[in-house]
Amino acid sequence: MDSAYRQEKRSSRRDVAGVLFRRKWVILAVFLSTVIPVTVYTLLQDPIYRAESRILVKPGRENIYVSPVGAPVGAHPPTIIQRVAEVINSEIEIIRSRVLIRRVLEEVGVAKVVPPRGLESLRVAHVSESLPGKFFEKVGLAGVLPPTILEDSVAAQEVEAPPLAVAVERVLANLSVERLKGTDVMKVGFKSPDPDIPARFVNVLVERYLERHLEVHQSKKSADFFKAQSRNLAQKLKTATSELAEFNKKYGIVNFEQKKNLILSKYTDIEGIIKDNEAKILASRRSIDTFRAQLAKTPEHEYAGQNETPDSVVINDLKTKLADLELEKLRLMHKYKPDNPKITNVNELMARAKAMLEVEQEKFHGSVSTEVNANHQKLEFALMMEEVRLEALESQQAELETQLIEYGRKVERLGLLEPELRDRERTVKAHEETYRLYLTKFEESRVSDAMDAAKMVSVSVLEPARPPLSPVPAHKALNIFVSMCLGGVAALGLAFLMEYFDQSYKVPEDIRDDLGVPVLGAVRDQRRKEMQDVEALGLSPTSPIHYQTIKSGVVMGAEEKGLKLLCICSPTPKEGCSTIAINIAASLAKDRRCRVALVDANFRHPTLHASFNLPNKTGFSDIVQEGTDVREAVNESVIPGLFVITSGVSMKNPMAVLESDRMDEVIKLLKEEFEWVLFDCAPIKYFPDSSVLARRLAGEVGVVLVVRAEHKHADIAVQAKESMEEAGGKVLGAVLNRQRYVIPETVYRKL
Repeated sequence: MDSAYRQEKRSSRRDVAGVLFRRKWVILAVFLSTVIPVTVYTLLQDPIYRAESRILVKPGRENIYVSPVGAPVGAHPPTIIQRVAEVINSEIEIIRSRVLIRRVLEEVGVAKVVPPRGLESLRVAHVSESLPGKFFEKVGLAGVLPPTILEDSVAAQEVEAPPLAVAVERVLANLSVERLKGTDVMKVGFKSPDPDIPARFVNVLVERYLERHLEVHQSKKSADFFKAQSRNLAQKLKTATSELAEFNKKYGIVNFEQKKNLILSKYTDIEGIIKDNEAKILASRRSIDTFRAQLAKTPEHEYAGQNETPDSVVINDLKTKLADLELEKLRLMHKYKPDNPKITNVNELMARAKAMLEVEQEKFHGSVSTEVNANHQKLEFALMMEEVRLEALESQQAELETQLIEYGRKVERLGLLEPELRDRERTVKAHEETYRLYLTKFEESRVSDAMDAAKMVSVSVLEPARPPLSPVPAHKALNIFVSMCLGGVAALGLAFLMEYFDQSYKVPEDIRDDLGVPVLGAVRDQRRKEMQDVEALGLSPTSPIHYQTIKSGVVMGAEEKGLKLLCICSPTPKEGCSTIAINIAASLAKDRRCRVALVDANFRHPTLHASFNLPNKTGFSDIVQEGTDVREAVNESVIPGLFVITSGVSMKNPMAVLESDRMDEVIKLLKEEFEWVLFDCAPIKYFPDSSVLARRLAGEVGVVLVVRAEHKHADIAVQAKESMEEAGGKVLGAVLNRQRYVIPETVYRKL
């Protein structure tokens, strides 16, 4: 696991180093284009002098805003006070305004603040950025058009940007206005190559700023406006108050709330009295019914006495007891219902007393005297009094109901008048509040105008600018160091960004991961003469080691699938397909000591005859179309065992050659004559020749893709591989041609 981790870490380091060395010229160009201008400017720039002034900013009357919206009675109107940060930011914008800068330049002098050299450079830069200048430069006519045309365009631009406007832009570039952190102080600074200019310019700028501050914040003619508005509002308030008084007089309203509460209170009291009377009337009617029932049961006369009886005392006692019980029952009837236990108990006692009285009375004989019953008289009197009371209650109830209806009408009438009354009161109140507010604003405006006339402002100069004794430190080393850092970061960022978007193949692993086929080998990038030196290849007893590796992979794949025919092709032109085909064929002929035929099937751009210095009179197209004997078209090369068949001259229609009926016969003859037959084919993306040939040899041909490193987008190679597979070719693998080993060997070993 440790070894795998170390290997992965080493690969990562080498990948990063590969990007750096592969993009070294881009990195160097970006780095130098950043560092050199900064270095030259830093070393050659003139000394700069700077002067500063400090201004204290306090929130004053101009930063307080009283809302014109009405406030509750007795309260102050809503007030908005700007925050200090907002106030200072506003003052900074006033100082940096072009109007103020133009005034200062006119007073100090444009030529003193901005030297003519600076004006000319700014004017040229301004003109170059103009639409005509940009257009002429873009279309490449700056040096072709007559000078008069360019002069006219420059003159037109100068009309739009006079020297004063250009000087203002220059001043703004050298002017700095900022707030000191944690304070209410502004720092105003200006820099210039002339040591006498900064202090004078800043002091004049501060003086004109104080004047400009008053101009910006003062409200012109505000006092007259508020005075006129106050008069209008006073008239409106008078009219609304008069209308409200007439309304109250018309309906007899002195205090609406008091009157309304009084009527509601009386209405409520009468409702309570009516409910109490209803209860009393109901109780009176029940009492009358009770008295009438008792009168019906009580006799009008009663027993008075007899002449002689031995037991007269007992009878008198029973009568007295019976009378007491009658009174007790009458008293209880006023309190309880007839079925109450107390009344039931009294009834039982009365029944027993009557029974005993009857028994005692039967014992006597003789005359008996009677008299008027006192209880009956009492009941009659009580009934009469209760009836009189009921009549009084009913009369009172009728009068109370009449009063209740009258007060209800009054309440309803007040309810109808209240919305209009409230609306009139609100109108008066609104006019009154607005009138008071405008009177206050009028007084404030009058005071503010007086303060403006006295030049009383909320800003003050803490420290005026003084002439600088020495120039501003240039920090040349720091500037150069920063430019180097920025240039390095930009260069590395651009290099890795280019590497990220570069989808070409750079190492064999890219082909294996993307195409999904074996990588037969990689060929190092060499000079063109070395790659196409066939005579040197013929004199060498063995092939280069990397071609031997490719040959071994091709042979293993072909023999495994029983193939003797090979198509060597590339996705696009100029990827080295012919060179790879020559070296594979040479390696087969030398290492395996067999007969190998190399056929130039690239009818679009044939190259084998030039590589082997052979005539191209009779070739593969002549064999197929003209019926030329194969032996006549075969050319022996300088490499033992390697025979070359050029493209031939009969190739006006390459597709007719590849689709010819005699193609199968020619292929059969080549297979009988040679152990290996290699076809150098046309590019797959631009011509269908390779696909057609693979389709004709379906199942019998192996395909070797040649991909040039860092040449084309990877998707093209994927499409080429899929095209050959669809045609029936068996892709044995791919060869990465002209791979660059960008990392020096000594560095590569240390990574």
